[in-house]
Amino acid sequence: MENKKTFFVPGCLGTCWYGKYHYLEPFTGCEHNCTYCYGKGRSDVLNILKELKNDFDKPEIGCSQQEALRQIKAEIDADANIHTIKLSRYTDIFSKKFVDNGYSYAVLKLLAEHPQIKRIIITTKGVPNEEIMGLIRKYPQKFSYNAAVKPEAEICMENNVPPREERLNWALKAKEAGALTTIHMDPLIPGVEDKPEVVEPFIAHLKQIGLDRVMFSYLLYDYTIAKNITEQFGEQFFLTLKEKYLDDNRQILPKQSETTYYALKHEVKLESVKNITAILKKYDMQFVICGLKSSEKDDILSIKACGCNVCDGKFYA
Repeated sequence: MENKKTFFVPGCLGTCWYGKYHYLEPFTGCEHNCTYCYGKGRSDVLNILKELKNDFDKPEIGCSQQEALRQIKAEIDADANIHTIKLSRYTDIFSKKFVDNGYSYAVLKLLAEHPQIKRIIITTKGVPNEEIMGLIRKYPQKFSYNAAVKPEAEICMENNVPPREERLNWALKAKEAGALTTIHMDPLIPGVEDKPEVVEPFIAHLKQIGLDRVMFSYLLYDYTIAKNITEQFGEQFFLTLKEKYLDDNRQILPKQSETTYYALKHEVKLESVKNITAILKKYDMQFVICGLKSSEKDDILSIKACGCNVCDGKFYA
């Protein structure tokens, strides 16, 4: 692919593993097609999709699986700095298509068996299969398994994901296999998914089934995300969300031209964090709030004051 000169991209975002990681994009696009997905508006993604003549929700590699695996290995061999892998920014390694045809397993096997790779950080809304879980059991020290699962609420912006209990079941299998396993309540929709009456039953259920690590964060928006939310739920829904909860004067990562998001109002965020922290402590959970999305000094001081730790870069990785 002319526009995709490498499968690996050096980490650039804030606290995650202190920036000392590489994203691996083994294909382009994501079948989950979440309304809030920022990948849909990125020029590097759109350029590849244009070349592939493909839609975002129909992920493709752009070459044969064999050629992709050959190039992935070659890039690792050529760069000693590639040792901690995040899967991924713009897609999900457990896209059903690639789990079913064996490509997801082949990518993970290559990474797990390569002596240079120290850590494989999977964040997923999908599910693996038993072959992949066997790989995690064989190399548990290399894997971090992060299931992006949120409380059920009246609004859902995830359009094509497996059932919640199926995803939690696989997360529990990953934990039992020995992988560091965390539930990502991410991103919570303010005023919808962060209500105590919505959050508490979910946390109680996690604790009951044996999943006791949580990272959470909140929906941020840019203009592409705002457009997609408006198209799916109507203009009035987004205007209400924006007016009550969001502050377009508070920018996150404003120095990155395509990673500029608008944040929650400070007072709204603090009240929500207090409520969620109280619930997580009630059920004796290990937890943090995302450090990347809570990077402003006022946020950090206020969040810590209410007893919530800000992610130190390695909580789930």
